[in-house]
Amino acid sequence: MYKQLEIRWVNLDPTRGAETQKKRPCVIIQSNLVNKGTRTVIVAPILPGHKNWPFVVNVKPSQLNGLDKDRHINLKQLRVVDVSRIDNLQGCFEASYLKQIKIALKIIFGSALS
Repeated sequence: MYKQLEIRWVNLDPTRGAETQKKRPCVIIQSNLVNKGTRTVIVAPILPGHKNWPFVVNVKPSQLNGLDKDRHINLKQLRVVDVSRIDNLQGCFEASYLKQIKIALKIIFGSALS
């Protein structure tokens, strides 16, 4: 079972247009309850550098998350992927990032999450 806030390597190809491409680290967004026995998982890609966009969460490397440099979670690029696309565990984000993720999702979905 995958766990919320885990960082997993995910093969995002094939893609189209402006979708985030290739195999890259992604954070598991959906809850642990939904992750039980599912064949699909909602993930968001983790990309290099910091961005000052309201729909991203900037993250710093830590021993827990295993990242090598400053990165950002692009929540505007949420993807539902089959579990066959998911590979190795990279690490896990600290629980403090969940609040920031929820705020970014509220910005993306607007009143749908109010």
